[in-house]
Amino acid sequence: MLDDSRSLVPSSDSLRRHLPVLVLVMLIFLMGVIFGSLSVKVLPGSQKAELAEDLMVFFRGFGGSGQVGGAAASRRALYNNLKTIFLALVLGLSVIGAPGILVLLFLRGFVIGFTVGFLVDEMAARGVVLAAVSVLPQNVFIIPAILAGCEVSLAFAVALAQDRLSHKRAPIYPQFLFTVIVSAGAALLLVLGSAVETYVAPVFMKLVSRYLL
Repeated sequence: MLDDSRSLVPSSDSLRRHLPVLVLVMLIFLMGVIFGSLSVKVLPGSQKAELAEDLMVFFRGFGGSGQVGGAAASRRALYNNLKTIFLALVLGLSVIGAPGILVLLFLRGFVIGFTVGFLVDEMAARGVVLAAVSVLPQNVFIIPAILAGCEVSLAFAVALAQDRLSHKRAPIYPQFLFTVIVSAGAALLLVLGSAVETYVAPVFMKLVSRYLL
């Protein structure tokens, strides 16, 4: 009973177990961001010109009176973000699918790195400002949520694998409960990030687009 009660609250041993996983999660995400930003340089000129044109149409839409379907796009983004958290949870619980969590993290970082890298590459200083108002506000909530959800799911898979390999059969329910609670908290953060993306970021984008484009 004493071991079970201790496992319900974070301990120094628990924190030491989570720290390497957290470092790995952040490293993989950062690698995705770096590779995404570098991939802009190898993009063919024709594709880059086409993307740049679409991007200008998008931002000029904010400079006018409309929001170019921003709410619908935010709902799709929320659905994709929640799907990422849920998929990470399923992969972690399956243990064998845990490496897929790292793939999810890399891809999420890649998309963000590519978006910011493309804006900066095409518009220089204006791109930095546009990236700040279009990417940063919602990702203040979305990135920590994705990292937290993926970290606890991966840590659960590692703990369960170590437990089975060592034949200790330690109580796994507290770790499972902690993983589910953190994942639920991450989902709430994603909803908050989606609200920011729908109602806050468009205001900044509209103001900035009027003066920069």
